[in-house]
Amino acid sequence: MELFAKYLREGRIKIDPEKRIKERVTYQDPCNLSRSGDLAEYGREIISYLADDFVEMQPNREHNHCCGGGGGFIPMGPPFKRRRMESGKVKAEQIRATGATLVISPCHNCFDQIRDLSKEYDLGVKVKQFKELITETMIIPEEFQPKEEADE
Repeated sequence: MELFAKYLREGRIKIDPEKRIKERVTYQDPCNLSRSGDLAEYGREIISYLADDFVEMQPNREHNHCCGGGGGFIPMGPPFKRRRMESGKVKAEQIRATGATLVISPCHNCFDQIRDLSKEYDLGVKVKQFKELITETMIIPEEFQPKEEADE
């Protein structure tokens, strides 16, 4: 996240204004990254380059609710899914309150958990990570675009 923010800030990665995200977006502050890693502001900086309609979850940053899938809960498999869904209900309601249709999550555990919560609680949200969104919206410099080969 820190590197993406730096490259966007420096103009090393440029976002196509026509490809900016128009739908309402919210951001999942992962426990490990936002609380322990102190990276909450980098996520918001990146979003400022990518999206037109960003809405914060309440509460957010270090006070954001845990998604319920971290700490190894996701890879523990099907026997723990019911418990994950129950513990994630607070997160589901927090997402629903934003009116967002896209949740950005830089954490893979949160990504999987929020995708499951969307199905369980009929949130109707997509979940994406920064690398995917940057790839979809960035301007690819001409020197990096594939060259068309002449007919032989």
